[in-house]
Amino acid sequence: MVDIYTDVNGILTADPRIVEDARPLTVVSYAEICNMAHHGAKVIHPRAVEIAMQSQIPVRVRSTFADTEGTLVTHPEGFQDVQTGIVDRYVTGIAYVSNVTQITVDVPGGADRLQLKVFKTMAENSISVDFINVTPSGVVYTVFDSDSEKAIQVLQEIGLKPQSLSGCAKVSVIGGGINGVPGIMARIVESLTLADIQILQSADSNTTIWVLVKKEDMVQALRALHASFELHL
Repeated sequence: MVDIYTDVNGILTADPRIVEDARPLTVVSYAEICNMAHHGAKVIHPRAVEIAMQSQIPVRVRSTFADTEGTLVTHPEGFQDVQTGIVDRYVTGIAYVSNVTQITVDVPGGADRLQLKVFKTMAENSISVDFINVTPSGVVYTVFDSDSEKAIQVLQEIGLKPQSLSGCAKVSVIGGGINGVPGIMARIVESLTLADIQILQSADSNTTIWVLVKKEDMVQALRALHASFELHL
């Protein structure tokens, strides 16, 4: 086992600076913490988790200033080794990445290969893209705010007319139990709708559902989703 000592009592369900009732997790899977780390949680580097997962080495994240057990990171089969503090859950935590820009490029008349042209242009200019949706009518994706001006400029130089929305935030709902479970997306949409927060874009994987919101709505979105999935309990 590898012990990693930090200034917090393990891995929490959300950023405690934003969500005051965020609580430490007793145990998480490698996949869950990899996703949390990739999508904004800063307690542990995702590459460290990947190396531990490849070698099947458990990792415990603990506080330097307390004698508590912290959070055990292991494979799901290892959960049975932890006898207390385990609750059934679909969602493990909420993470976020702020200061991103949404870029929309319409494809007039479904122009052939234009989507490829967009992403090749981004790659040739060393601009990292994320949150990608590709349809016959166009593409929607995000870049960091710091890259947005350059991204717009190079797209215009190849004859495109991109639209952009800066000052956004990607909020991630992460959990190893969400895959194939009906109602998770409905709960996300319901909680954000009740908080009067507009969803600008969404995407999902086996363990994560992402929504893009305006940055000024980010704090309220994190708190609403944390409460909706009862992560404070």
